[in-house]
Order: sequence, then C-alpha cells, then structure tokens
Amino acid sequence: MAKIPKVQIKEAPGVIPKPSFVPKDDDVIVFSFAALEKNEYFNIDVTCHNWASELFDLLKNVSGLTKKYLLTNCSHRPYRVHNHVNAKPPCAWPKDVLADDFYQISVGTSKGRIHGTFVDNVFYIIWFDPLHNLYPDDKHGGLTVIRPPEKCCKHWDDELKDLYKKIEELEEEKQTLYQLLEEKQN
Repeated sequence: MAKIPKVQIKEAPGVIPKPSFVPKDDDVIVFSFAALEKNEYFNIDVTCHNWASELFDLLKNVSGLTKKYLLTNCSHRPYRVHNHVNAKPPCAWPKDVLADDFYQISVGTSKGRIHGTFVDNVFYIIWFDPLHNLYPDDKHGGLTVIRPPEKCCKHWDDELKDLYKKIEELEEEKQTLYQLLEEKQN
C-alpha cells in the first residue's frame, strides 16, 4: 500500500497572511454588502462563469489599499476609480448617497464595474454593473435590462430538453429502419 505524503504547510492553518502592501495607517479598505441592491439594471444574473472569480480578485487586491490611495492614484487601469457626478442611472439613485460620494471600481477591462460609497474606510457595494449600464454605450451593448434566468441551471435544462428530443427522434428513426429491414427480409 502506498504511503500518503504529508502536506507541507507554509503558514499555520487559520492564520491570515499579511498583505504585500501594508499602509502606514490602519485605514485599509474593507468591503461591505450591507447596502447591496439588485434590480433590472444592476445585478449579476448575466455574468460569465469567470466574472465572480475576477470580482473576488478585485476585492482581494483593493482590500490591501487605503481609501486615500485608491481615490488619488487609481483613476487609471486597472481600477478606473471615479465618482459619479455626471451619471444618469436608468433607475432610482441610491437612497442617501450623493453623486460626489458614489464611486465605481472596475472589475476588468470588459467585465463591468462595482458601484458604491465609502463610510470611513468601508466601501459599501450598492450595485454590480457587469453590463456597464450606468454609462451605457454601443461598445458594451447599450443599456440592457437584465432578466434573471428562470433557474440557475436553465441553460442545462434547455440542453437536456434538446437532447431528449434528439433521442426521441433517433428512436423513431431506429424503429423505421427496423421496419424497413424486416420488410426487406420478408
């Protein structure tokens, strides 16, 4: 019987590693979902299978920065941080949030944005915007209403339905061929 090798653990289990960028103050960004809104323009029901992974990479990377650093140094790629002074959202503006205090952070080049507001160093995510609906343009398909799927696996259900239909058609074809073969033998 083969012996299972022991796993080499670099850090003790349960120990959270220190970020590579440690700010001089303890004002690193923390994310909160307490203010998250989901509506027909801002939700994740249409994201690709990689979107969540890229979102979590973004949250991990930004959570090592300070609010001051993010707001003063990250208006360019990859984060494209700015407030929404000139925004005209397709739905009601978030309650109790001023445009000056409402920011976007880019998830990726064509992956959309997260929008939210800061209270001290806590960034409250209010909207997920994978389709660029806050600033719609033709490059990203224009303003798009997001209709949630009937179920999370609807595409698989549809594919199964198509496959069952194909099986039924092949069974009928098989029966027809058997009949022709039987007639030919008689």
